Amino acid sequence: MMGAQPIPILMYHSVGATESEAYRRLTVSPDTFALHMAALVEQGYRPMTIRDLVAARQSGTVPARAVAVTFDDGLRDFLTGALPILQRYAVPATLFIATRYVGATARWLTEVGEGNRPMLSWNEVREIAAVGIECGAHTHSHPQLDIIGNALAGEEIRTGKKVLEDQLDADVVSFAYPYGYSSRKTRQLVRAAGFASACRVRHALSSADEDLFALSRIIVTDTVTAEDLLDLMAGEGLAVAPPADRLIGTGWRLARRAMLVTQGAPWEA
Repeated sequence: MMGAQPIPILMYHSVGATESEAYRRLTVSPDTFALHMAALVEQGYRPMTIRDLVAARQSGTVPARAVAVTFDDGLRDFLTGALPILQRYAVPATLFIATRYVGATARWLTEVGEGNRPMLSWNEVREIAAVGIECGAHTHSHPQLDIIGNALAGEEIRTGKKVLEDQLDADVVSFAYPYGYSSRKTRQLVRAAGFASACRVRHALSSADEDLFALSRIIVTDTVTAEDLLDLMAGEGLAVAPPADRLIGTGWRLARRAMLVTQGAPWEA
């Protein structure tokens, strides 16, 4: 079988500038992003969308040196900062969109001083899809799915999918968990909603047989040089597809749930 090697799935959020120190780790400058894309193309990597990567995994035809480039949220600087560079290097990518905020701002980022960061409009989302960018779902309002309860989580997952499909008039098969948080139950809910795969974070390489609803991604920041990125993609200093649930993750989930209840946010078992 081709493609038995671990697969790097890169995770970006914003390609632009930020004044917020708290958001800086999620922001990559256009210059840095261009160096990243040039490096992976020059080294013979084969960029794929998540949709195509999953299809290749299912058919056993993942090419050697496969890589996937992904973006979370649906920020407008994808259009202004990332897309021109992706097109320059002919790199396909997957953009996961929180549908409630399309045409508005990323209000869930208010606590880190970025609540006014512009989101794409629906016309822009359609333009991006028309040039070959895969648009995946990222829920409707970007909650921490694993702590808000199954009914609310299921509604968020299904609503994000339906809104995006209605706007694009196309099937949406790829999903990414907001904040990277998931649990066994949320993964079941994503599968039941009709998705073919879902991405988490985990800062690890994805193995060729990793759970398609818990695909590991590599966090890419502006401090990562092109050389650093190639090292990470080659597996230097990274694990390969850690277990889907770890004890430390379960403990952190309980702590986040307690904070949510303390804040009076909606939650049910």
